[in-house]
Order: sequence, then C-alpha cells, then structure tokens
Amino acid sequence: MGNIGRRIILTIFTLVAVYLSWSDAKTGKINANGLSLAFEEEGAGQPLILIHGSVSDYREWSEQIPAFARNYRVIAVSRRYHWPNAVPDSNADASVERQTEDLAAMMRELNLPSANIIGHSFGGLIALNFALHYPKLVRSLILAEPGASGVLGNSPADNSVTKEAQTVRAEMKEAFASGDSERIVRTYANHVAPGEFEKATPQLRQMLFANVAAFQLDFTSPRPTFTCDDARKIAIPVLVISGDHSPKGLQQIAQAVAGCIKNAKFVRIPEATHWMQHDHAEAFNRAVLAFLNRS
Repeated sequence: MGNIGRRIILTIFTLVAVYLSWSDAKTGKINANGLSLAFEEEGAGQPLILIHGSVSDYREWSEQIPAFARNYRVIAVSRRYHWPNAVPDSNADASVERQTEDLAAMMRELNLPSANIIGHSFGGLIALNFALHYPKLVRSLILAEPGASGVLGNSPADNSVTKEAQTVRAEMKEAFASGDSERIVRTYANHVAPGEFEKATPQLRQMLFANVAAFQLDFTSPRPTFTCDDARKIAIPVLVISGDHSPKGLQQIAQAVAGCIKNAKFVRIPEATHWMQHDHAEAFNRAVLAFLNRS
C-alpha cells in the first residue's frame, strides 16, 4: 500500500473517531427553579459537573468534555440566561444564591446524590457557594480562578487588587452603556485574556457574542461576600487553578482561596490566561485529571 492509500485510511479512521466521539455526546434541557437549562452530557462513571464563567455557555468546555468523558459522566450546563436558554427579561434574577439553587435543583432532577464540580470564574463562585450550603452533594471541587474577592484581606497587595477591580468595573460600565457587543467583549477580554480575542476562532467569538446580555446581568447582579472564614468550612478535596498570564488580581484571589481551604491544592499554569480552558486546554485537563485521580 502506498503513502496515499495509508493517508486515506488514516483520514477515514480519524473521521470515524470524531463522529463516534460526537455521537456519544447528548444535549438536552432540564427544568430547574422554573427555568429550562440546556446541558451537554457525555461519558459514564462518577458525575462531573462543569459550570462556565461569564460571556460563555456550556460550549466553554468543548476541549474538556471529550477528555473528561473517558472516565467520568460529564455534565456541562448553560447557566440561566446563557445560550441557548431564554434571554433575561425585566424580572431576571441572576444572583449567586439563585444560581446555587439552580444547581441543587438540576442535581435533584438528574437524580445525582453527589458530584465532582468544576467552576470557572463566576461559575467558580457559584461552585464555592454550593459547596458551602450543600456539602453532602459535592465529592470534590475544582476552581479555575473563582470570582471570590471576599477572601482577600486588607494588606497593601489586597488593596491593589480592589483598586484594579474598581478600574475594570468602570471600564465595563462604559462598555455596557455603549450597547456595542464587540466593545463589551473586547474590553473584558483585554483585561482577563490579553490577545486571546484576536486569536479566537469563529466558534469562540460566536459564543462570546451570544452571551453579552447574560454577561451584563452576571456583572451587575448581587454577589454574596464569600470570605476566608466561609472557605475554611469546606472540608472536601479542592483544586484551585490559575494562569500566570491572568491579571494579577485574579491570580491573587485564586491563591488566597487555596490558602483559606485546608489542604487545598494550588496549580499555576505557565503562560495561561483567565481563559485557560481554551488557550492551554491540554495543561488544564492534565491538572484536573491528575487531581481527580487522587481524590
């Protein structure tokens, strides 16, 4: 058989493998707290729930779902008001408390007695709040730079993080007021993942633009002050992941969360940004799977 024949056969095998991987995934909707939430599910074994961050939806985990589904029952959910769920109306409630209850309702509907939970950014704060209020439902917790600034103290370094956050909030307020979706996404991306929007695939850009309205609601909704004392109450295995090209404030919060939780493991991914699942997916997946295998 010549080289051309071997390449054709290899291409066929590759296409079949991709098809089989795709066909194993199942998308659906589940009722939780009066709303219909979309999710994608793949694999079998211990449940592993993925909670996305801001300006995204369950597609945020496109490079994680196949890798994790080899050993786990992976369930990636789109949080309320995020694509393809119903968009927010004038009565929309996107508070962390409400979304914590969404997760509890979803687990009841899926008949899950417990699960490993991964939360990114805003989703990480929801995961922390869920572990605090529903400790028996969580086997382990993986947090990718959770939005839990309440763990910081009053040191000069902590105060600099607060000032950085205030500057970003002011910039985002102006961007939201413009009503320009691209300006909103670019402003946020330039802060949390410099250079990544410019390199983003059409699929990633589409996901970002599809969730601008939900992002604004996330950004302006009330958040509980999750403190270091709250974190100390979490007794399950915890992994906190940060990227060393993320804003210093997000890195500092992540490290503080890990320091507040007894025996939490902290991993920093070289050259990764806040969008580490995209820009350093392989390293992110390795860190998660190594932790889960030991938990």
